[in-house]
Amino acid sequence: MQNLEKQRVFLVKRLGILKFLSILEAFLIGFLAFIFIKDLLIALILAIFTGIFFFRFISKKLKKNQKDLELNILKLFLYHFGAKLKQIGINQKEFEALALSEKLEEIKSFNTFEFNDFAIYDLQFIDERKRYFCGILIKFSKINEEICFDNEEIIYNRLKDKFFSINFCFGKEKNYLISTLTHPFFIDFNHSVEDNLKNLEKNLQMIKNKFLN
Repeated sequence: MQNLEKQRVFLVKRLGILKFLSILEAFLIGFLAFIFIKDLLIALILAIFTGIFFFRFISKKLKKNQKDLELNILKLFLYHFGAKLKQIGINQKEFEALALSEKLEEIKSFNTFEFNDFAIYDLQFIDERKRYFCGILIKFSKINEEICFDNEEIIYNRLKDKFFSINFCFGKEKNYLISTLTHPFFIDFNHSVEDNLKNLEKNLQMIKNKFLN
């Protein structure tokens, strides 16, 4: 864990320095552009474009390292609970077979988190009524008591809370959709590795308490 924390701190510092240099670069370009062309609007546009381009171009490797570190932190957490990560989600045919929604126009799902008693899929979709869902799908292999959340409209509410919660849930027969802006296993680089692991465990326990205990 200490090694992962060192990597996190290193990346946060490097990205912070890069943001500062991008702002400085943008300011210099904007200043020089204004001196030569005497047009404040054009100078401002050039400054913004330069700053964004500079940051995106230089930060490519750091962003890749950040993604790799996120994956390593997540794998450490899952290993502790005997779970596995598959970087492939549920497809449209499999999801529609669960009869949790009408026919879909679009679906996105990239990861599967497999625990002993259930699997969690990150999921976004738009159904044929143009309703948008963003959150997770949980499929239980066994459950103490099947719980029914029959208010389907609740999962299409516009969400405001950025933290993971299970307040907006719909489903039955061991399959449940939870609408949330933040995935339960989201890694926040503004917090330490230890705090991230504690938060992931808290979110996992929240799910277990709702459906298994």
